Amino acid sequence: MASTLNFSPTVDPEERQRRLHLQSQPGSSAAAAPQPGSPAAAPQPGSPAAAPQPGSPAAAAPQPGSPASAAAAAARLAALRAAGAHRFDPASYRFVEALLERARALDGGARARLDARASARLTALEAAFHRARADAEAQLRALADAGVPDGGELAAALSLGELPAVVRAARRRLRALAAGRQTTAVPSLARLRGEAAARDMRLPEPLARDLAALPCDGDVVERRVKRQAQALSNALSTALFHESLVSARATLAVARAADNVPEDAGPYNAQVLASRALCAAERLSAHYLRALVASLQDLGALSAALEPPPEKSTRKKAAPRNTGDTAPRRRFAPSVRKKESLFRGSR
Repeated sequence: MASTLNFSPTVDPEERQRRLHLQSQPGSSAAAAPQPGSPAAAPQPGSPAAAPQPGSPAAAAPQPGSPASAAAAAARLAALRAAGAHRFDPASYRFVEALLERARALDGGARARLDARASARLTALEAAFHRARADAEAQLRALADAGVPDGGELAAALSLGELPAVVRAARRRLRALAAGRQTTAVPSLARLRGEAAARDMRLPEPLARDLAALPCDGDVVERRVKRQAQALSNALSTALFHESLVSARATLAVARAADNVPEDAGPYNAQVLASRALCAAERLSAHYLRALVASLQDLGALSAALEPPPEKSTRKKAAPRNTGDTAPRRRFAPSVRKKESLFRGSR
C-alpha cells in the first residue's frame, strides 16, 4: 500500500492516516488522478485523448488518398509553377502533374498509392528547384559584387525559372571578367609617357584624358584594356613625332633667318628685325617659337594658294629659215628608199 501510494518514509503517521482516509473517499481528486507510469495514464485507442490535437504534425499531414492530400499537392504544384519550376525541370513537373491527374480518377488503395508517389516526387522537385534557385541567386550576387552590369535579362530569366541558363551566363561573365583582369605588357608605353612629361609637351585633350583614365602600372595593363593601351601608345608616339618635327622646323627657320641677314643692312632692315624676333622667341619660349613658325608656314601656304597661276605664252614659234640656195631634202617613203638602194646596188 505504501509503495502504491508513493508515501515517503519521513511522513508523520497521523498525516499518513489522514491521506489514506481522503483517498478512500469516492470522488476525491487524489483518487481520480492517475499516477505516472500506471496503466490508467496511457490513453486508450478511440478515446478523445488519442485524437490528434489541431496544429500537431499528425493533424497537419493529411492521409494519402484523401481529398485534403490531393488539394495540398495541387496547391504545392501550383506554387511551383508560379515560381517557374515547369521551366526548370519540365519532365519532372509534367510527371507529378500526370500522377495527380490519374489519382483523381481512382479511389481506394490505388489512389492512396498514387498520391503517395506524387507527393514524394513533388518533394524531390521542390528540393531540387530551391537548391538551383539558391545557386542562381548566389551567382547573381557574385556578379553584382564584381561590378558586372546585368541589364535585367538575368533577373528576368531567374523570375521565369530558367535557372540553369542564369547560372551558365553568370559563370561565363565571371570567367570573362577574371580573364580580363589578368595583366599583360604593352612595350614602350611608360617610356613614351616619360618622354612627353620630360618635354613638357601639351598633348591633345582626348589623348591626355584617355591616358589619365588608363589603368596601368608602367607597361603592365589588364588584358581587357590591352587594345586601348596599344592605340594610346601609337597616338602618343605620333604626337611626339609631330612635336619633334615642328621643333626641328622652328630651329631650322631661326638658323636660316640668321644666315640670310645681309652684312651691310641697317638696324631697321626687315630681315634683321625678323631674325632678331625669331632669336628672341627661341630664347624666351620654345613652345611659342614653334607656334609662331607653324603659323608663318600656314600663312605662306595660304598666300601661295591664293596667288593666281602664271599665264601661259600664246606666241607661236617662227618657222626655221633656209640658209643657202640648196633646196630642202625630200623625204621618201620606205618603199622608195628600198627601191633606190636596189638600183644602186645593181649598178
